[in-house]
Amino acid sequence: MHGLRTRAGQAGQGRCTARMALLAGALAAGLAAALAGCGSGQAHVALPRKPPPVRVAAHPSRPSATQLVVTAYDGYWRATNQALDSGSAAAARKILAGVVPAGAIAGLVKGLQVLWGRDDVSYGSPVLHIMSVKITGKGTAAVHDCVDMSHTGLANRQTGQIVGALGQSHDYLITTLVQQHGRWLVTGSVPVVQSCSY
Repeated sequence: MHGLRTRAGQAGQGRCTARMALLAGALAAGLAAALAGCGSGQAHVALPRKPPPVRVAAHPSRPSATQLVVTAYDGYWRATNQALDSGSAAAARKILAGVVPAGAIAGLVKGLQVLWGRDDVSYGSPVLHIMSVKITGKGTAAVHDCVDMSHTGLANRQTGQIVGALGQSHDYLITTLVQQHGRWLVTGSVPVVQSCSY
């Protein structure tokens, strides 16, 4: 599928400890207040001031162009797997319509039909390690990714046997995107003979 994608048009424990400490502190404060209430005298406690009302932003911030490109790039990988697994030209066209330009869909579906003829489905998924996103012009962008393709490939639908891997753990890939009708679409991916790391 890597060849098809690249040629045809191609996202702890420290918090838990802090949360437990906060909870323990709250419980300790509650216990201390309860014990103080058991005394013979009445405790004079100053009530906290009323907090100011919460303000909700009138307009939530819009994602940046870079964020939209990354979302589209990640969505492309998921969509191509879904299109392959659909086993249906009609379903694949519908899935791919949201991630590649209309002119690329027929070629992609033709490639998928070859894989369906062999009863192939996808297994795994690439692990993206995006190094940079460049807005290259008005409505064009490029994603430079040191993608891990070592745990993704093709498997036989009937047996589940892996029949082809897509790549290695450090594949340098440059993917181009174009903005059409307000949506970023993948127009191509080119593997680069260059080392990358993450």
